[in-house]
Amino acid sequence: MINKKIYWTIFKIFIPLSIFTLVIIYKTYNKPHKDFNKSPFEVVIESRDLISLYQNNIDNANTKFLDKILLISGKITNLETDIIILDNAIVCSLEPSQTVIEEIHLNKNISVKGRCIGYDDLLEEIRIDHSFIIKN
Repeated sequence: MINKKIYWTIFKIFIPLSIFTLVIIYKTYNKPHKDFNKSPFEVVIESRDLISLYQNNIDNANTKFLDKILLISGKITNLETDIIILDNAIVCSLEPSQTVIEEIHLNKNISVKGRCIGYDDLLEEIRIDHSFIIKN
């Protein structure tokens, strides 16, 4: 009899707790992803300025730019289907919905909006992901 009461009490606690846990897991798993295209940019900067700031002091530049949405203006030095390289040092990975447009050519100045994910010491490149080409 006592065993039955103990089991019933444990069962009454366990069921609501497990339902609550499942709801939290479901909500966390299905939360909407951030839309970088609609996010406003936090910093407007020229590519040469960004490069010099990172080359002079990586830690200081990371505190200013890391995980922030930047609007970078610069000259295209290399083009691939999903990557634009500005001034030989800023690698912008385009969003899957974006493709390189025919109007964009090497040595042309453009503006790119994207999230700064840091500086690569080995290749001496600044990495930008979730990039979008901004038409001037």
